[in-house]
Amino acid sequence: MASIFCCFRGCASFLDLGFATPAVPIKKQPTIALDQQHIGQEVVLVKDGSRICGTGGALGNTAIMQDKAYFEVRLQQSGIWGIGLGSEKADMNTVPMGNDTDSWVMCSDGYLRHNKEEMHHITQLPQEGDTIGVSYNHIELNFYLNGQKLDCPFTNVRGQVYPAVYVDDGAVLDVVFDNFVHDPPPGFDKIILSNCLS
Repeated sequence: MASIFCCFRGCASFLDLGFATPAVPIKKQPTIALDQQHIGQEVVLVKDGSRICGTGGALGNTAIMQDKAYFEVRLQQSGIWGIGLGSEKADMNTVPMGNDTDSWVMCSDGYLRHNKEEMHHITQLPQEGDTIGVSYNHIELNFYLNGQKLDCPFTNVRGQVYPAVYVDDGAVLDVVFDNFVHDPPPGFDKIILSNCLS
């Protein structure tokens, strides 16, 4: 009996007699990515907002609201670049970022910049293929090179901030918000979506 019903249901679908169940659209869950609404004028985002190229900056599409957040950036192609945090007021059209009061970044030349100041300098510069980790706990913003802490924190990050990256001179960065190459530091985890995206 069941085989007859299955056969009839298949025929009904084929003949479109109105017995077929309509397809239910699946709502795509929001994901964390770089935000098309907060990018520089000459920036190109590809790979569903996980890769940045062109010239300028981009913010992530959700603010960091949790106590301990972590994300990674893979340096796909060398050039001029920067990685860190920025507020919605940060200038996405000026390279390098870190020249205003609204961005805190580690730059490709090894300097950590904020408000036109060079706060720290690292000597081991990231190369193509390297992964830079970023952790933030609302007290310190830290950077990691291939899983090793660089010990050059920002301690003056204030306000509501977002992941921030910028590129120029052929640089290509892949921003990773999940499935990390290196384990986050103890107690840190991926960024949680804020309610405005869900």
